[in-house]
Amino acid sequence: MPYIIGIDIGGTKTSISLGSSQGKILAKEVFATGSLKTTLSQAKGVIRAFLSRYDKGLKRTKGIGISCAGPLDLKKGILYNPPNMPTWRNVPLKKIFAQSFNLPVALDNDANAAALAEKLFGAGKKVDNLFYYTVSTGIGGGLILNGEIYHGASFDAGEIGHTVIMPGGPKCGCGKRGCLEALASGTAIARMAREKAAKNSPILRLAGKRKDIDAGHVACAAEAGDRLAREIYARAAFYLAISVTNVIQVLNPEMIVIGGGVSKTGPLLFKPLIKSVRAFAWKRPYRSCKILPAKLKDKVGDLGAISLILKKS
Repeated sequence: MPYIIGIDIGGTKTSISLGSSQGKILAKEVFATGSLKTTLSQAKGVIRAFLSRYDKGLKRTKGIGISCAGPLDLKKGILYNPPNMPTWRNVPLKKIFAQSFNLPVALDNDANAAALAEKLFGAGKKVDNLFYYTVSTGIGGGLILNGEIYHGASFDAGEIGHTVIMPGGPKCGCGKRGCLEALASGTAIARMAREKAAKNSPILRLAGKRKDIDAGHVACAAEAGDRLAREIYARAAFYLAISVTNVIQVLNPEMIVIGGGVSKTGPLLFKPLIKSVRAFAWKRPYRSCKILPAKLKDKVGDLGAISLILKKS
């Protein structure tokens, strides 16, 4: 059985996994993402330990897949100054790991990698054209066309979170106003709750302090029947539905897959979302497209990184 090393680098944590071509995780270690030097040193140490245990002679390991937030230059294999990792600047990730282990290395945006993982191992196994949303603290996206990641001319395809849904709307972290991320992400849900929750609101009681309200508190209150919390989730779902409808109309995919923390609320998000998409979209492309929750859940980062080598080989 061939092995693949997966490296999933996030703003707060880094996960190193050893997996199989069938999508089974055989070993995994997670640690806090720190400075560039410290994180790379830890990652190399974990990989050496995995290889020592499973494949000391490197006869069965096909390569190393790296999934991380951008911006990236995929041709050069460079990670440029990601907003959540200010000490990481112009890092030649592909070169670093290729030289350290003498293995093929593949690098891609975390949302693209997640989209590919859902196509290979998750909800999209039976389709070749899908769009993947990750709706969490922010909103990202990945596009699979004819079974392959579509990157675009500057490797920026899929940045759905920063398409403008409401001109002049709330300010987004990217600097623009009215982006999908500013209207439907976990951060946006929390902001709306902080703005609207009354003193006796169940949301505020759950959080303790207004400044501490997060999307999880809103979800708990909504699931318990709180009217305001349900309205906030329905509003977020409405804006997300506009985006999903536009993707369906423009790309006519077979499937929309929605993952990320906000999607874990299930019917709370999906019921109003699908209702709005059904109302907004043309009937024929809507009927040709399934809208489903992501299947891989917490494994999507590891399997995303591993998937990059599977598609390269």
